[in-house]
Amino acid sequence: MTPQSPRSPRPPRHVLLVYMTRALAGHILLCAFVLVALMEILGLLEQTTPILARHLGVRGVLTYAFLHLPAIVLRALPLSVLIGSIALLTRLTLGSEIASLRAAGLTTGALYFLLLPAVLGTAATGLFLHEMVAPRSELALARWWNASAPHPENNSPDLWFHDGNAIVHITGFGASGRILYGVNIYQRMQGGILQASDRAAKALWSQDRRQGPGQWDGRDMRRLVLTRDQVSASAVPSSPLPLPNVTPDEVLILAQPYPQMSTTQVRAVLHGGAPASLPKATYRMALFAPYIMPLNLGVMLLLALPVVYIPPRTGSRSMMPVAALGAGFAYIVLQGIVQALGNAGTLPAPLAILATPLMAVLLGMTWVLKMEES
Repeated sequence: MTPQSPRSPRPPRHVLLVYMTRALAGHILLCAFVLVALMEILGLLEQTTPILARHLGVRGVLTYAFLHLPAIVLRALPLSVLIGSIALLTRLTLGSEIASLRAAGLTTGALYFLLLPAVLGTAATGLFLHEMVAPRSELALARWWNASAPHPENNSPDLWFHDGNAIVHITGFGASGRILYGVNIYQRMQGGILQASDRAAKALWSQDRRQGPGQWDGRDMRRLVLTRDQVSASAVPSSPLPLPNVTPDEVLILAQPYPQMSTTQVRAVLHGGAPASLPKATYRMALFAPYIMPLNLGVMLLLALPVVYIPPRTGSRSMMPVAALGAGFAYIVLQGIVQALGNAGTLPAPLAILATPLMAVLLGMTWVLKMEES
């Protein structure tokens, strides 16, 4: 009886998954580093002169770059996934690794799912930055920037916002939002009819932890009350302002054109009566945006997938990576246009959020199937 030859051990099934995940994660990280560095440099070129004009020096430049970093990383993630996927798949294709995997029975769809965990991990990182890090860092940046302003009453922007039924106008603010200048509060009834008007030359934030939440103390107050039969006017040296929902941090957030807000903050505006300076449609778009991030990054990977069909004889002269990169850029531009329509209220927020990714998924799948047949 001849002894049986020992069987060679089979490699674990997860080896290829781990290899692809690590390779794609490394490419995404490298692309994100390059893109973030470029965006930081461009931002500092614009802000270095104002920072040095405030005598903040090199420390101020580094503070600005550090606090603005999470928001820049968020903006760089889609392009990082696109360029990193194209770079990895091009290297694997030109190195005949994709051909070997196809000979072993790996389909294009299976390759996509092997690469998907790295993309989902990137999306999870983006969601963490969006919900936990970026809102806090942008708020800290706004505090630092306003606190260092030499003349905040002149340099800070005019601010209009809603606080319940009241419309509030502030001509300036300083001390990280703890001092308001030129405060005008127009109190309205439920139907929108003007009921009273309060004006203060200055308002100071005072907070005593033992007495609960803080309040705004107005200086040089003038009050106008409208009734059905008469109008009464009064003036007092100081009095609390009727701004129960407005805090210094809220002022800093409201002053930003498109503030970085977490889902909790957006829900507070839409359903909790928090102060708002933008249209409701803009806040609805911001509410849905984090949930669509994994789909956006998955679309980027799908648009990069046709790179695996580069003909072997073409090699590095193939235009397929350029076409995939162009498709990704076109997706970003089209998504920005559709989201602008959603911010303006022209399109419903769910449609404005989902329309472009669904169109890109159909285009990417059609492209892959077409290349599979040819």
